[in-house]
Amino acid sequence: MPTVIPLNTVPHYDINPKPIEDFEVRVVVFDTLGVKCMDVEGTSDVYARVFFDTKDAKETDTHFRCQNGKASFNYRLLFGVKHPQRAFTMTLQLYDRDFFKSNDIIGDATLDLKQALDDAALTKRPLGLTKKYYEDCLKETVKLEFKDDSTFWLPIRSFNEKTGALEE
Repeated sequence: MPTVIPLNTVPHYDINPKPIEDFEVRVVVFDTLGVKCMDVEGTSDVYARVFFDTKDAKETDTHFRCQNGKASFNYRLLFGVKHPQRAFTMTLQLYDRDFFKSNDIIGDATLDLKQALDDAALTKRPLGLTKKYYEDCLKETVKLEFKDDSTFWLPIRSFNEKTGALEE
């Protein structure tokens, strides 16, 4: 056994933490279905609020006087996200806008995007949340209902005023 090993023969291992990368997450809000009417006259003034961190919350415009639970938007929200990070949970909340009192929350949903962002960081390529990617990678951790190959519905939990429980 040699007592002195030349440094050039010892393998070097990089133990530095992974460098932080910047990603852009694009969220598009098109439509809602089955939104509860929160106003006395049987309507809701619906808007969506989306955030990864409550400091950086973004809102859509308001669909006024929604009577049938179907509010329409064509809104794109852009978020700057750092990777790696402990949690990549996106929260979507639906509200009823009120002018003379505080806005009423209609419901909310959370979407864990950690696997998707890890995959985008690994491949160094943009990643879309398509039906195929969902079925291959996210089906066990996330519940989505796909309309077509690239459009999905995110089920919202709403607050039941009678029982005080959250329900889908």
